[in-house]
Amino acid sequence: EFHLISIPGNIIPPTFTSTILFMSNSYAPKEKPTTSTGREPPAVAGVITLSVTSETWRFRAYLGFWFFCSFAIAISRIFVVPFLAKGPADGSSCGPFNRDSPDFGVLPGQGFDFKTQSHLQELFGFGNICTNWDYSPARELTAMVYPVFEYSLIVYLCFDFLATMLAQKRGELSAWFWNLSKIMFPICVLLCSQFRMIFVCIAYEKVKQHTAGFLGLQIALILVAVQNSLFIWESGITYEQIGPDVKHTRRAILAYLIGDLIISSFKICATIYVVIHGVGAPWTLAKPAILNGKCVGQVVDLIWMFFNAIIPLCISYFRSKNEVPIVFNITQRGVYIGDVDQAVGENAPLVGTDGQTGTNYQQVA
Repeated sequence: EFHLISIPGNIIPPTFTSTILFMSNSYAPKEKPTTSTGREPPAVAGVITLSVTSETWRFRAYLGFWFFCSFAIAISRIFVVPFLAKGPADGSSCGPFNRDSPDFGVLPGQGFDFKTQSHLQELFGFGNICTNWDYSPARELTAMVYPVFEYSLIVYLCFDFLATMLAQKRGELSAWFWNLSKIMFPICVLLCSQFRMIFVCIAYEKVKQHTAGFLGLQIALILVAVQNSLFIWESGITYEQIGPDVKHTRRAILAYLIGDLIISSFKICATIYVVIHGVGAPWTLAKPAILNGKCVGQVVDLIWMFFNAIIPLCISYFRSKNEVPIVFNITQRGVYIGDVDQAVGENAPLVGTDGQTGTNYQQVA
C-alpha cells in the first residue's frame, strides 16, 4: 500500500530513495475477461461474504474434544487393554513394563490391568480420561485426531477476539476490559497450542512435563470462562430465555463463574503439585468415607470436567444461536492489460497531495 506525503525533494537521502525503489512493486496484469476470450465479465465485482459466529467455533471445539476422547477410549479398549494385560512376550522391562512396585501388584516385565494398575492410578490414586492416550498405539493414533479440537479452539479464540475488538469500537466495553482482553488473548492461544505436549512427553516416563501441558489448558480454559463472563456482563447482553432483563443473565453468569473458579482453584493447585513433585498431592489421595471409595482428586477431576467440558458445550451452543455473526467481505482488485492504474511503484508518476506532479513530492511505501 502506498501513501502520498509531501517531502522536499532536496532533503531525501540517497539511501532513503533507494529503499523506496526497492520496496515498490508493480503488479503483473492479466488478460481482461471479454466475450471474445470466452470469459464473460461479471456485472458486479466479485466479493466473497462470510458470516461467522465465534461461539459456533467454540461449540465445534468442544465437540472435537469429546470426539478425540471417545476415539482414544475406543482405541484403548481394542488394542491397549489386551496388550498391557498380556505383557511383553520376551519378558522385557522396557516401556510401560518397567515398574517394580510389588505393593501395587506390578513387577518388571509383567503385564498389568489397565483400569486398576495404570501408572496414573499408582501416582494419583485414580485413572482419569487422560489414561486412554497414555500408551501406544492409542497415544500416536489419538495425536492424529487431536487437531480437530486444537485448531477449532484456536480459531474460536481468534474470532472471539475480533468480536471483542468490534464491540470495543462500538463503545460497548470499558477500557480496562479491552486492555485485559489484549493480554489474555495471546496467553490463551499459547497455552492451548502447547496442550499437544501431552502426546510428546510420555506420561509414565516424564509425568511432570506431561502434566505441564494439561496445566496450560486448565489455565487457558478458566481465562476463557472469565473473559466470556466479563464480556457478557460488560456489554449488557440479555438472554430472554434466562429472564426478561439483564439482571437474570448476570445472575446466571455469576453462578457459573463462581462455581468454575472454586473447582478450578482446587484442580489447578493439584496439577501444579504434580508438575513440581511428580506425584499426586497428599490431600488428593485421601479417601474419606463420604466419597464411597473414591479419592478426593477423582471427585475434583469429575466436577472440573463438568464445569469445563460439559457446561461450556451447552453454553457455546446456546450463545451461537443468539449472537449476531461477524461478517467478512473479501475482495481483490483486478489489474488488467491496458489499464491506466496498473502502473504502481517506481513506474507510477510522482503525484502530490494536491493531485499535481512535481519534484517536491515523493511516493513512499
